Amino acid sequence: MIFNAQLRRNGIQVLILSLFAVGLNLLRINIAFGFDLLLGSCFSVLALLLLGDMGLLVGVSASLVIWTIHANSWSALMAMGELLWLWAYLRYFGDQGDCRGNGRIIIVDILYWFVIGAPAAFLLLGVFSSLDPAKVLLLVTGQALNGSISTTFGFSLYLLIRIALARADRSNAISIHGLTFATVMLATILPGLIVASMSAGQLMQVSLQGQMERLEVIARQVTVAQGVGVSMIADYFHDSGTLIEFERGDQSQLPQRFQSNPGLFKALSQAHSPENDAMPQVRGLKLLTAKSSATSPNRLIHGYWWFDLAKASMDDEGVPGMAFGRTEVIVVEPARAVVQQLQTHSSRIMAILAWILMIAVVVAEMLAQLLARQFNLSNLRLIAQAECLEVPDQTRLQKFGLSLLWPLKGGWLHDLNQILGLLNERNDQINSLRHELQSTALKLETSRAKIDVLNPIDTLTGCFNKHELYRRLDFELQRCNRDRSDLSCLCIEVDHFNQIRDSYGLTMADQVLIDIVSEFQARVRTTDCLCRSGAAEFSLVLPMCSAPAAAGLAEQFRRAVETRVVTLADQQISVTISIGLSCLRLGNDDSESLINRAQNALYRAKIEGRNRSVTA
Repeated sequence: MIFNAQLRRNGIQVLILSLFAVGLNLLRINIAFGFDLLLGSCFSVLALLLLGDMGLLVGVSASLVIWTIHANSWSALMAMGELLWLWAYLRYFGDQGDCRGNGRIIIVDILYWFVIGAPAAFLLLGVFSSLDPAKVLLLVTGQALNGSISTTFGFSLYLLIRIALARADRSNAISIHGLTFATVMLATILPGLIVASMSAGQLMQVSLQGQMERLEVIARQVTVAQGVGVSMIADYFHDSGTLIEFERGDQSQLPQRFQSNPGLFKALSQAHSPENDAMPQVRGLKLLTAKSSATSPNRLIHGYWWFDLAKASMDDEGVPGMAFGRTEVIVVEPARAVVQQLQTHSSRIMAILAWILMIAVVVAEMLAQLLARQFNLSNLRLIAQAECLEVPDQTRLQKFGLSLLWPLKGGWLHDLNQILGLLNERNDQINSLRHELQSTALKLETSRAKIDVLNPIDTLTGCFNKHELYRRLDFELQRCNRDRSDLSCLCIEVDHFNQIRDSYGLTMADQVLIDIVSEFQARVRTTDCLCRSGAAEFSLVLPMCSAPAAAGLAEQFRRAVETRVVTLADQQISVTISIGLSCLRLGNDDSESLINRAQNALYRAKIEGRNRSVTA
């Protein structure tokens, strides 16, 4: 009874895993041209790890699906041979430690493809098939990668199941070696697959776009050809040995249709269908393959590119463009050259993936062994939760250098503390360097301020700078308070200066400032102080100048700038300025308040529409 219950439970598990294996193999994940990732095979490996001999039944189901997908028996034979190889390893080396949970099943799988799988596949395909070498390399490399990646995923699933079962049964605990191995492999394979898929997708899109543009040029030539010119184009293609054929139809009052190869177009329309799964969609371009070779590995290389100029010229709403009148042109070309090119590039991408996989295996094994030695866990296992542990013997804990709080405490913690001590020491040094950098930056800023004091001239416009503005303003305020004379201040800003800089460039923006300053300098007195107080802002201090006189000068500035055309190379632009005006209130104003009132007036000028002057 117990045996029958166990057999029934294993049968249910085999059925469930077989369904997953078949379903995920049918759900093909395209990574590169001609390389689909068949994740269902990972459940064959999982079944082998969980169920032993009965796991071979799941492998048979997955292999049959692989036979259907690749349309040849060798793929199924290689997949079944891979599973038998792993089964033999688990059966005859199962008593040497935890061979199921240490991750070395992945290394064994890679050895299979090096020793048996890849050489046998090259022999079978190279001798007994009519496939070209690029296709052979693509198929063999793809199945080898599929097998190794599926073994990695299957082993990772096996570890997750054992971690979940470890809550109830301590014997299901996993080793630190296996956990490290699976983590390193997944952390390497998943990003590698993502990058490879993105690179292959972009490469395929570029290739198809180039093919579409090439056929479009030919279609346009056929479209504009008149009368006998269409036949001349067809004769030129045939005489030059070019395999391109075309069909032209004129939808006029007397419909006409010309086909450079009527037999080919008839065969394509009757016995060929679009290949939608292997190729991304490019407007107007599709790949036609023979319906009778739907499962043939050579169906793509024997296909034809079909380019429809009318569909290619459609807008986003599906309306044909009007550039070609009522002429419809279709151009076809054998797909062999582009398909072979894509196969070659895909083989290179997959070769890089294979090297990444090999490096990941070496690194994973080295790191797993290192951690296993450092943790000194030759007789211990990592379990899912500490609460599942029985109360251990204190003597045994001391023997392994462990404590009740953290069973995995090992000698590596001392090394980690040394590393942390070094890191803290480096952190103190970094903080010291940061303090020195802050002090140096402060000294640099002070030196820069001193340079501004010593050199009060703006290098671009020749005006005084902002520091000189406040110095002169303070001087004039003292004189005005002493002599009871007038003092006015203008704040000027170029309207929409940021848009000018973004639209015309920095050189034109600098030229605008230079031309505006020349207009100002032509109208100011030698006693006046013109300063550049911002990126596109200027301030003008007008000693002994009343409010009406300052307002009149502001209007002169505004009209002069408004009528000036700034020219640089072949570009011309007109600009405007906004002006804010303030006059000294004796006894009530200082330099800050005088400038602030002028800036407030400038703000009002911009709010009211710009290109105007406003008095505070």
